[in-house]
Amino acid sequence: MTRAVLLTALVAIVPHLLNAQGAGDPRTFVVMSRADSLLAVGRLAAAEDALYAEVALRPRAPEPRGALASYLASRARFRIAEVLLEEAERFGADRRTVQRAIAQMAPYRVAMPTGPVAAVPFTPVADPTALGGFAVRARRGGEEFSAVLDLRVRGVVLGRAAADAFSLRGPRGAETLAELWVGERRLAGVEARVDAQLSPQELRVGLDVVWGLHPQVDARAGILMLGREPDVGTITGPVEQIPFVLTFPGLALVPRVGSAPVAIESRAGRALLSGARWQIDARTATVVVER
Repeated sequence: MTRAVLLTALVAIVPHLLNAQGAGDPRTFVVMSRADSLLAVGRLAAAEDALYAEVALRPRAPEPRGALASYLASRARFRIAEVLLEEAERFGADRRTVQRAIAQMAPYRVAMPTGPVAAVPFTPVADPTALGGFAVRARRGGEEFSAVLDLRVRGVVLGRAAADAFSLRGPRGAETLAELWVGERRLAGVEARVDAQLSPQELRVGLDVVWGLHPQVDARAGILMLGREPDVGTITGPVEQIPFVLTFPGLALVPRVGSAPVAIESRAGRALLSGARWQIDARTATVVVER
């Protein structure tokens, strides 16, 4: 992952956190360059320290708070990220931009209601941008459609025929799905949009859709499980906990300190998970891999 991509990932949630006069492009901050260089070699703790240090150095400046909020959001620490964004607004950050940033975090903060665990076949796909394929339905007991888990998208993106089968609600540009079934698990109010460039029955599901259901993948058995909270203590075999960085949309893995983060769907990212059972653990901001 290049330096430019890392910088984009770091500031993705506050792309233009400007002060009231419109100055302060995040790309010009010295601390951003420092944090970016640390992220480029997988030094997450050092990057966080640098961002906190800049906030302490400039306690009433909105930009350092926005930068730190971006980083903490990328590490699934959404509550403190929102507080920092609100503080940045009080110190002069653009209110509309702050609200957009908070809205970007919203799908990852939803507490999913309890319900049945969904365990569905999860199959490899030729698409290099997708982690795998699984079946979804527009209604309980209805026709199945093939979907892919595509971490480049937000919400659900549908081809025209798929959109006709799934009920979209709300004004254009702010549509949601009436419901989406994965196994016996029902999801409602999911952000959705139609993409005429997709094949007619194609569906692409973003990470934000399943995040609150604690996605777990068993690559050996070809199973995607949703709705069971991670419990690392029950794992008896060898376990590796790989830190992640959310990029809104997307997720990058940090294989080790000194290594550049890699997109989870990249060849390097897939190699880290190949033939393993893995699950996203937001509490530790890691992907837990069981060999």
